[in-house]
Amino acid sequence: MRFSTLVALIASTGLVAATPGSLVARSGDGSVELAKRSGCGSTGPLGTGHYIWWITAPCKAGTQMTCQVTDRTGCLPGDTSKIGSVEVDNPGDTQQIAKKSGTNTLAFTCPPGGQVRCQANFNDNDDGPGYSLRG
Repeated sequence: MRFSTLVALIASTGLVAATPGSLVARSGDGSVELAKRSGCGSTGPLGTGHYIWWITAPCKAGTQMTCQVTDRTGCLPGDTSKIGSVEVDNPGDTQQIAKKSGTNTLAFTCPPGGQVRCQANFNDNDDGPGYSLRG
């Protein structure tokens, strides 16, 4: 499963706790890794040349969460006109947990392993710089 763009994990009661600097955004094929920080604890802005960007982040098993693609600042929801879909899977077995097209926010339940991979699939391979991922 491929993952793309800027994605933010937001719990219904607050942000998912992650160690600062622990989240790295990766291009869909894994050839590019970005650890630069944008605002509000996000990783980004994303780079160019890839339709897909993703992050892997910790979460509490059974917790209702959302995976969100943010704007380049990392603080606001991203423009959905350039996002093809948002996906969440279990990085341990890549089993898809949720997927939705034409959105910047995707609700899901954290799997038993306590970790998820959130992916943004962009419409164009140069849309990444307009987005960030937050976990």
